[in-house]
Amino acid sequence: MRSRTPGPVPDVFEAFPDRVDHGGGRAADAPSVGTVARSAGVTVGLMVLTGIGFVSGAWLASLATPDLAWTNPLWEGLAFLLWCATWGALAAVTLLAVGVVAVGLPWVRRQRGARGRSAHRGSRATSTSAP
Repeated sequence: MRSRTPGPVPDVFEAFPDRVDHGGGRAADAPSVGTVARSAGVTVGLMVLTGIGFVSGAWLASLATPDLAWTNPLWEGLAFLLWCATWGALAAVTLLAVGVVAVGLPWVRRQRGARGRSAHRGSRATSTSAP
């Protein structure tokens, strides 16, 4: 392994001065801090919901195992593990889909309301507007 040579580290801002943003404010198209925090909260919530769905599905599958008669306990354990993992994944995907729909429906309604308000002001014509 090559060792790091001692010496000064070049300054990135001096190396690329044309790419440095000197503006004090954030960009106009950047989302607000509240929007980013809300999106992060929704993402973490959906991840937790998916994890709970997987664990509960695998636990329920372990209570209702199929009757297996394997001669090798390793194969029986592998089949049991796959059985529980499959049902856990199915439960996780189902709960994730329900969560995405529950989060997405209010967002779609807000978007439709915003578009409807802008169409009523006459700012733009839409394909659904009357001729």
